[in-house]
Formats: sequence, C-alpha cells, structure tokens
Amino acid sequence: MGALSRLTGDPKYESAALCALRRLWSMRSSRNLLGTTLDVATGEWIEHSSGIGAGVDSFYEYLFKAHILFGKEEFWRMFHSAYIAVQKYFRHGPWYHEADMRNGRATYWQLTSLQAFWPGLQVLVGDIVAANSSHREFVRVWEKFGVLPERYFAFEGPYDLSLCWKLSSVFHTLATWFCDLTLLTLYSNS
Repeated sequence: MGALSRLTGDPKYESAALCALRRLWSMRSSRNLLGTTLDVATGEWIEHSSGIGAGVDSFYEYLFKAHILFGKEEFWRMFHSAYIAVQKYFRHGPWYHEADMRNGRATYWQLTSLQAFWPGLQVLVGDIVAANSSHREFVRVWEKFGVLPERYFAFEGPYDLSLCWKLSSVFHTLATWFCDLTLLTLYSNS
C-alpha cells in the first residue's frame, strides 16, 4: 500500500495499511507471536495457533520487504522481534511447526507448502545457515513426492523420539515461492 500511495500521490493507502499493521502488532502475545485468524467484528483472535504458514506467512514476508522498500526502522524492529520469536517457538531442527501464540507450546507438527517462502526470506535477512538447512528439507520432500504436498504431518515415532512424517494431502498447489527460494538460496551460496 505504501508503493500505491507513492505511485498515486495519495497517502490514504499507506496510512490505512500502517494503521492496520500497528493494530495487528499491538495484538501480539507477550512472546511476540501472532495468531492466524481474527474475528473482524470483535477484533479477538479466534485461532491462537500460529506458525510461518497459512494465515500469517504474508505478515512476515511483507513486513520485511516493507523495511527493505521504505527503510523504516519501525518495520525492522517489528520484524526482528517476530523473527526471533519464530526461531525460538516454531523451529525444530530445520523444520518449523506451529505453536500456541499465548504459551509457545507446539500445536501442529506439519510442513505446508505455504511455509516454502521462509528460507527465501531468511536469505534476504542474511540468515544463510538456517535458510540452507530448511531449504534442504523442502527439497527432500519435493524429491520424495515429485512436488511439495499441500500438507505433510510429523509425529513422534513409536520406538524413538525422532520425528516421522506422513503425507496428509494428495493434492498440491503449484507454488512459485519454492522456485523463488531455491534461486535465492543458490545465489546466496555462490
């Protein structure tokens, strides 16, 4: 919306977007986590489980890209706080599960295709080691199924504490962000 305001010369678009961003940020938990679904009538969270996928992926991506585009320190402070929270509460090795925004406890152990943007964002942030680690896991899933499945569940194995994975969806989306992140990851390593 900031770009639209600059292109049109009308500040109302950026002003509305900033108001929404600041309101959303004020609703984060004490752990700097956001839920994934709001009741627009009451302004209350109706889904407290959060992650880096559906319902919240664009928040992280556009917040960081707004920082790059407009150079506002406010955007960086918000993003950096949220990024640290993601690394602390969602990361499990190279994977990112979902967790309750209120207490940080894991809720859903799943990889979703909408999470595939994350390693590319990590490249832009400069967290190349974490980006490479996550990207390798996405590639392994891609190689196993020939495409990223829409959802892939993890659960603890019956004989040890290692994570076992099972396919939960036979359908998939043709998500270009996996290609984007692959190019970013390759470029960052060259």
